Amino acid sequence: MAEETGIVLPWEKDAMAGLEMPNGLSYPDQILYLELRMLYHQYYQKVIDRETATKEKKKFLDEYRVNQFRDEMGKQWVEVIRLTDLARCDYKKNRTLENADRLVEIIEGKKL
Repeated sequence: MAEETGIVLPWEKDAMAGLEMPNGLSYPDQILYLELRMLYHQYYQKVIDRETATKEKKKFLDEYRVNQFRDEMGKQWVEVIRLTDLARCDYKKNRTLENADRLVEIIEGKKL
């Protein structure tokens, strides 16, 4: 994503035009879409000036990056839990060194 506050996302023109949110956006994308749609509406209605809109958009983009990171970490954590549970069950059924090693590798992040 570009650092400037110009149009930086594929669906941003839709938000700018006040269109309905497209299907399939991630949760962080949904939040940013709604924020940008509101921001552009306020700018076009002259509730806020360009300088204020630019500053607020930068804040929204900064928070968006944080939310994207959190979303990705959450997905990775769910995968670790899923793989750990499978490996733990395998180990309980068959207490071998190989199954124990697989569980450790998952916990250490080597088998994601």
